[in-house]
Amino acid sequence: MQKKSRAYDQFSKKERLGILAFVVIVLLLLLTPYLIPLQPLPDLSVMTKQGKKWKAMLDDEHNTEETHPNTIPLYPFDPNNLSIEEWQRLGVPVGVAKRIINYVNKGGQFRKPEDLRKIWGMPQLMADRLIPYVRTNYKEPDFKQTTRNIQAIDINTADLEAWKSLPGIGEVLAERIIKCREQSDGFSNMEELSAVYGLKDSLLKQLAPYLQIHQSSLKKLPLNRASAYQIVSKTGISIEVAKAIVRRRQEQGWFAEMDQLLEVPGFTKDWLSRFHALFFIE
Repeated sequence: MQKKSRAYDQFSKKERLGILAFVVIVLLLLLTPYLIPLQPLPDLSVMTKQGKKWKAMLDDEHNTEETHPNTIPLYPFDPNNLSIEEWQRLGVPVGVAKRIINYVNKGGQFRKPEDLRKIWGMPQLMADRLIPYVRTNYKEPDFKQTTRNIQAIDINTADLEAWKSLPGIGEVLAERIIKCREQSDGFSNMEELSAVYGLKDSLLKQLAPYLQIHQSSLKKLPLNRASAYQIVSKTGISIEVAKAIVRRRQEQGWFAEMDQLLEVPGFTKDWLSRFHALFFIE
């Protein structure tokens, strides 16, 4: 006993107090569940007014099979035209019937018999019984575009309103087309329209049947004054041949007739008719 007390005495006063406090804390933690009185569990039967309302509605729907046995005679019906009373005669609970009426009144439509399953609260067994008797006159709307009486236009003479009459062309895009036409001294081919910002290739393909270029609307340029860029943009030939035409004009003088273009390296006879339609000799 004396040895044990000597071992305890080896701890300092602070260490002995710390050990004592630790032991007290452990004992308190162990005894806490027994010292705090148990609280009674909440009474689940006490419900709010809204909760009772929902419970009554759910009970009404879940007890459908008991209150409306399968012996109720069924007959063909259109779910888009029934009243609450008629739904109830088919065995549908009043809560579900009201929900269906609200759905239809707000613009909802039963497109096919299976849509009955989408009504919240509709018992599955009841839907299975009613679906074979559903008859709807609903027809899918026809979203096909009605053919418009669209008049073809000349892309060099059409004004703002004429361009706006085409599908997909608004005022802003029409103004861009006319501005581009004025800057390039008129369009010589349909491909030049692709240079208009916002005029997509897909839209151009749709508009192709309504776009025309009349020979009388082509604005001819003087061949001896046209730049290489103007020649390329008007005719669509390569820039190398266009530069060769300008170089030939600078070195040997102005062209006296269109046939002299055949002397230009790279120029082909097939292009002559195009140049006759787009340029003139001064």
